[in-house]
Amino acid sequence: MTWRDTGLWADVRELPGSVAATLDAADGLDETAALLSGPDVRRIVASGNGAAYYVALAVSLVAGMGATGPEVVAVPSGLLAGGWFRFRPGDRLLAVSSSGEFRDLVEAVEAGSAPRPYAAVTATAGSTIERSAGARALQRVLHQRAVTHTQALAGGLACALAVWVRIVGDTGLADALAALPDTLAGAVHEAEEWAAGLGDVRPPPAAVAFSAGPGWAAALEAALLLKEVAGVPAEGVDAREGATSAMYALGEAHLAASLPVGDPAEAEAERVCAEAGARVVRCPGGERADARLALATTLPAATALSAVIAERAGLDADRPAWIDAYYRTARRDPASAGDG
Repeated sequence: MTWRDTGLWADVRELPGSVAATLDAADGLDETAALLSGPDVRRIVASGNGAAYYVALAVSLVAGMGATGPEVVAVPSGLLAGGWFRFRPGDRLLAVSSSGEFRDLVEAVEAGSAPRPYAAVTATAGSTIERSAGARALQRVLHQRAVTHTQALAGGLACALAVWVRIVGDTGLADALAALPDTLAGAVHEAEEWAAGLGDVRPPPAAVAFSAGPGWAAALEAALLLKEVAGVPAEGVDAREGATSAMYALGEAHLAASLPVGDPAEAEAERVCAEAGARVVRCPGGERADARLALATTLPAATALSAVIAERAGLDADRPAWIDAYYRTARRDPASAGDG
C-alpha cells in the first residue's frame, strides 16, 4: 500500500465535499456571529488545542488584517485550563473543538474561569462544549478514517471564517470562502501530482515549516503533520523567523518546507535555509486563493509531504503510535475521537 491508498489521503480527497457541506448547511453561523458581535463584546478570545488552536490563530490573524470588528486574540486552551490567562470585562470566548470534548476547554468552561455565554465551533452536536455553548457553529466532517484531522481542520477554518464574515461584512473573504470547495479540489489534485516529484526526499531528523502573514497558521499545521504523521520533530514559524532563528540548527540532513502565499520573505527564507544545507521543498496551494485561507489550501500538500515521508520511514499514517497516549491525556472521555 502506498500513501495514496491510506485512509489519510482518502480523507484529504473529500476535503472539497466536507467544506462544501459545512458552508451549505450554515448551521448556527448567524447565531454565533450575533453572540460574538453583541454590543457588550470588546474582545473575542479564540481558543483550542493543536489544529483547533491553529484555526483560532488563523481567525485572529485575519481579524488583525482588517479595519473593523472586535479584537481577536488566540490563546491555547491549556492556558485557560491552567488559570494563566486573565479574562477582561467585555471578553467573549470562542471555543474551537471538533470533538467538543477536549479536556482543557471543558475544564475552563465548567470551572467558570471563562465568561459565559460563550460561542463554539465544533463538529459534534451533543458534545460537552456544544451543549453548554450560548451559540455554536456546527461544521460537517464526512469521514475521519485516519486519526489525523484533515476535514475537521479545513471545515473548522471555513466555519470560523464564515462567522467572521457575518460579523464584519467582508465581501472579498465571503467570495473566497464560497469558492473554497473548488479551490480545494484543485489543491488536492495539484498536491497529488506534486508529491510524485518528491523522490529524493528522505525522512529527516528534524524539519522547519514557514509561511508569511496568515500562512503562519498553515506553517504550524505543516509542522504538526510532520510530527504526528511522519514522526519528524518539526517547528512551524513565520517566514521572517524562517530566515532567521529557525535556520540556526539546519544542516544537510534537515528539511525546510515552504508554504508560500506570495510574500518576498518566503523566498528569502528558502534561500537562507538552502544555504544552511537543508533540503527545501515548496508546498503548493497557498497561492491558489486569498492568503487568509492558506491554512486550508496548503493542507493537501502538507499532508502529502508528511504521508510520503511516513511511507519511507515505514510508519502507519492512519494510526500513529502515539494515539493512545494522546487520548488518555487530552480527553475526559478517551473513547471520543476528533482533533480536539
